[in-house]
Amino acid sequence: MYYETLLLHEAIRLLLITFRQSRRHTQQSLSMESGISRQFISQMECGKRVPSIDTLSQLSIALKTNISTLMVELDRIYQHLVRQQRPKQAAKATSQTSIAAESTDPSLEYIRKAKGIHIP
Repeated sequence: MYYETLLLHEAIRLLLITFRQSRRHTQQSLSMESGISRQFISQMECGKRVPSIDTLSQLSIALKTNISTLMVELDRIYQHLVRQQRPKQAAKATSQTSIAAESTDPSLEYIRKAKGIHIP
């Protein structure tokens, strides 16, 4: 699974929790309003399941909003998560580069430039 997909799933999870809590719903009350089982709502909020667009539509009606509002908020959360991860990725890439630079053996570099060892 791609890194961006994992961030999107996390954004969906946070979106559902945020909207449910801001509308003062419990999982049970949201379940009753939307017709979606409480267990499925719990699984979505735990990140074990990802809702379909139909499910998001049902949830938006129960949360008294529209799906476009959910999508705008989803994008805002996703972009925030991406910005949070960039410094971590940059630091990791820098440390990997420095480790690779330190471990470069001059003889290996010569073999690499000579395109291998030729034995007649």
